[in-house]
Amino acid sequence: MSRFNRPLARWAIAASLTLTGCAGAVRDQIYKANGAQIDIAQWTHVRPQALPVRTADGLALTGYYWPGDPMDRDVILFFHGRGSNQGVAARYAEHLTGRGDHVIVVSYRGFGGNPGSPTQAGLMRDGRAYIEQARRLVGSNARIFLVGHSLGGAVALHVAATVPVAGVVTLSTFDKLAESAPGGVSALLPDKWNNLDAATKIKAPLVMFYGTADDRVDMGQATALFAAAGHPVDWLIASGAGHNPDMATLGPLVSEAIEAVDDDALDSYPASWEVRRK
Repeated sequence: MSRFNRPLARWAIAASLTLTGCAGAVRDQIYKANGAQIDIAQWTHVRPQALPVRTADGLALTGYYWPGDPMDRDVILFFHGRGSNQGVAARYAEHLTGRGDHVIVVSYRGFGGNPGSPTQAGLMRDGRAYIEQARRLVGSNARIFLVGHSLGGAVALHVAATVPVAGVVTLSTFDKLAESAPGGVSALLPDKWNNLDAATKIKAPLVMFYGTADDRVDMGQATALFAAAGHPVDWLIASGAGHNPDMATLGPLVSEAIEAVDDDALDSYPASWEVRRK
């Protein structure tokens, strides 16, 4: 069983006995959404602009935006993980600013003071709403890059499977949520997050970052996702890195990967990283 889902296994077994048919209770455990309001000042050094969007199903969400160079067409959308919030996402995403790219923090329903409750379909709607807002801000010719950490990588993959984007970068993202749960429990999961299937449908370049000391997503999951994805894919492995990204180190690499996609030149990374490519 994936280490990512050992906590999931414990509550899911209990759920199978006491919460059968209660999708809301199961989703509470999948997403661990904290609805408390976010004070962005405590998370960032350079305060971003608030970025409101309205989703296709009518929810008003608030994310964040750092404008880039007016002549730059690249827009990076950052998706946070399970149990996180848009404040943590802003702390991570701030390390992607300062190189000319426009940077947006995607904010989900039910998290950080937003209305609604998270579901797989709902989070995908949220991601698509921010892509539409990015195009309104930067122009119809904006080049959209999705960067997602853990569960946020799953959201990015599934959104990219339904909307054309310029590239996708995942940080410590699992393969399949449902199949990692113990036998019989996967049927209780209302949201499957089958990233292997999503990866087969993405038409854009994919860059995957993983650490050898990740205690939640193991290399077996990374191998499966790499195998499922189309071409081109770069899989970068950092010795000793854990599940939560050190964006002070990783941010420049993500930005360089995005620049490399722009130049059609995914071929240069630090010597300390193991790189697998197809």
